[in-house]
Amino acid sequence: MKRRSRGFTLVELLVVIAIIGILVALLLPAVQAAREAARRMSCSNNLKQLGLACHNYHDTYKIFPPAILASGQHTSNPGLISNVKNTTGWALLLPFYEQGPAHDQYNFDVCSSSASRYGKVVGNDTINQAIYGAKYSILECPSHVDAGEVRSNRPGTNDLYSMRDARRTSYAFSSGNYGDDNSIYPNLISRRLSGLGAFGSNASARLDDISDGTSNVLALGESVGGRSKANANWGPWGLTGVRTCCFARVMANDNTAVPGTPLAYTAAQSRDFHINSAYNNDPQGRHFAWTFSGYHPGGAMFTLCDGSTRFITETVDYLTLVRMARILDGEPVGSID
Repeated sequence: MKRRSRGFTLVELLVVIAIIGILVALLLPAVQAAREAARRMSCSNNLKQLGLACHNYHDTYKIFPPAILASGQHTSNPGLISNVKNTTGWALLLPFYEQGPAHDQYNFDVCSSSASRYGKVVGNDTINQAIYGAKYSILECPSHVDAGEVRSNRPGTNDLYSMRDARRTSYAFSSGNYGDDNSIYPNLISRRLSGLGAFGSNASARLDDISDGTSNVLALGESVGGRSKANANWGPWGLTGVRTCCFARVMANDNTAVPGTPLAYTAAQSRDFHINSAYNNDPQGRHFAWTFSGYHPGGAMFTLCDGSTRFITETVDYLTLVRMARILDGEPVGSID
């Protein structure tokens, strides 16, 4: 008499499937956390290499690169707008992050974007299109879901957001209270304003200018655009010098204060310019144009002016962040953990 082999009953099969489902549910967060840890490490490495590029540039030229050169955005002094090129710091740094061939092909005598308030643009935005429209992975955080997006918006015009094949990137230069619509950096630093960050228009700081100490001052940081910002035109935009392409600001009430004046800020500034802050209490949590922000849970990655990188949480005291964004306010930073 043949013995019939016994298979799984339906109940047993359902129990096995349920157990497998539970195990997968338990393992999935760990897998996702491991992937995010890898992405965060890659982002940190990008910023480390970009910080090293800034220091190598400084070794060569004895000054950090401008965040933008010959910008068309200076509202505070229209007389500054002439021979507009909108050349970004990332274009100037090309040979220092191993993009020498791209640097050699870039025509620094003409613009990367026609974005300008008053015209006076040199050349047109097709001449450097192949270079500024290329993908540079070092400028893209792996956690930034919109990194690498290509966007064109009213190209070839004098519109502030004129861009042709602009490539969305993940990092920006720390500029304290000032942005691409303020005066050029040499004018600001000559007045020793306490709101100064490390980078600016037409020039940036020298290491000797950073009297607060290079290990206490922000140089670069994440500023992710796309669906995470309240306006799709807002940057950063890498090598395309459109408005909001390059600066990340941390605002306080000290634009014209001299060093040593106690720092103060408004509730609106803290709300709109903190790390990962929701602009004007945006119900979707989207950020303002010039803010530091990242897709890493709880904060964003930064490079300090000494070249080191670190993660700073979005819960850090806002006054501490303000102090870190300034090169000569004369106030101690304290703990940023």
